[in-house]
Amino acid sequence: MKITYKEITKEELKNYKDLILPMVYEELSEQEDIETEYICLSTLSDDKPIAALIAEPEGNGDINLLSIWTDQEYRNIGVASELLDKMLEVALNLYDWDEGQYGDDIVLKTMYCLSDKYRTVFEEWLKKKNFTDFCILKNADDGVPEVCSATAEIHFYRV
Repeated sequence: MKITYKEITKEELKNYKDLILPMVYEELSEQEDIETEYICLSTLSDDKPIAALIAEPEGNGDINLLSIWTDQEYRNIGVASELLDKMLEVALNLYDWDEGQYGDDIVLKTMYCLSDKYRTVFEEWLKKKNFTDFCILKNADDGVPEVCSATAEIHFYRV
């Protein structure tokens, strides 16, 4: 099994439909140029798409992680963790520390709604990568988690 990583282009987007949250896929499909507006990364095994990550840089320099998914057959072998690591590299490279265009820090943010089985593993990875500000979002009336049930952030500071 040969694992490779690459950027997802607009032309290849349809090959990743099953690996991207439907509402995010729909948004990407409607965009002219996803390569400059989003961070779209993929993992392939023997040229077959097995995972995808979509993030959106904001105008203030922050980055929102919109979707990450790994095919069931390839879970628990580090595929998603490697994609997240690559996304952190991209986030740091996108930020122009010399010009100080965005201030003293950049925030990488993610919202997630996962079952306890996957939530624990994902939150452990987030903690290892210094994500903080964990927050579970619940409906004020009945205390039940909302659709996006939790958020986390990581701040990269100018040194």
